[in-house]
Amino acid sequence: MTASRAGEWRTIVLAGAVHIGWLMVVTVHSHIAWWLAIPLLAVIVAQHGSLQHEVLHGHPFRDQRLNNALGSVPIALRLAYPVYRRYHLLHHRCEFLTDPFEDAESYYFDAETWRRFPRVVRWFWIAHNTMVGRLVLGPACETIAVYRWQWREIRAGDRQLARWWASHFARAALVLAFVIAMGFPLWVYLVGMYAGHSLSLVRSFSEHRWVSEDGARTAMVRAGPFWAFLFLNNNLHLTHHVRPEVAWYRLPALAEELGSDEVAAGDAGLYRGYWDVLWRYGVKPIDHPLHPRDRASVGEAVTG
Repeated sequence: MTASRAGEWRTIVLAGAVHIGWLMVVTVHSHIAWWLAIPLLAVIVAQHGSLQHEVLHGHPFRDQRLNNALGSVPIALRLAYPVYRRYHLLHHRCEFLTDPFEDAESYYFDAETWRRFPRVVRWFWIAHNTMVGRLVLGPACETIAVYRWQWREIRAGDRQLARWWASHFARAALVLAFVIAMGFPLWVYLVGMYAGHSLSLVRSFSEHRWVSEDGARTAMVRAGPFWAFLFLNNNLHLTHHVRPEVAWYRLPALAEELGSDEVAAGDAGLYRGYWDVLWRYGVKPIDHPLHPRDRASVGEAVTG
């Protein structure tokens, strides 16, 4: 345990840099053009999302309450951290990754849902499964889908979710009040948040893909230094799923030790980088949105 905590100073320094960077952009905005503020905010928001992913997995502190406090500052506004933590940990415990009923982070639809979609909606979701479509449409689609789903869960009686969202919206209101008090243009902030979510979807776009009943459904992307650091090595996603408790700075060595590249290459995919992913799936769907298990029963719907 001592050895596993030896490098946690890296995460603490990173957390400080992310929050201080956000404060600097918001408070000195009068010296930054809007066309520069937006990409700066986008990078900070994407890095903050990677930090939240790290802290929900138990870093950098031994006391998870401290980690949760660190992850709960809603600078990205959109998602309540405790909700993210609950469903992401369920995702890691899921034995049927990509299954639309079992996996909380699946991008696939079941047959019954797909049959209900008009043809134009089917084409919309097929476009959403291209990388360009995911980056442009994804933040709006995901946010609307999450809010609708969470509202159904709250109406069904999940009081803990209701408390989490109430607390989140109160915190997000404070963040927005601070942004407005600093005179930061609200439209620039919101566009920066959308762009930051879009950057995060660069990572998740190719992470999971159904391949077979017993195959590894988690991919690996050998990203360059910028993307690897932005995503805290979570581009090595197969390795992360094999050992989710391992800190981000130990994942590259662990990936080599486990031979993750070879496993991913034979199953969900091994990519040379995110430009490789874009080249392959920029305008071509990475997979059909209908889950492969249900395609035989739907037939012609698979073609759109």
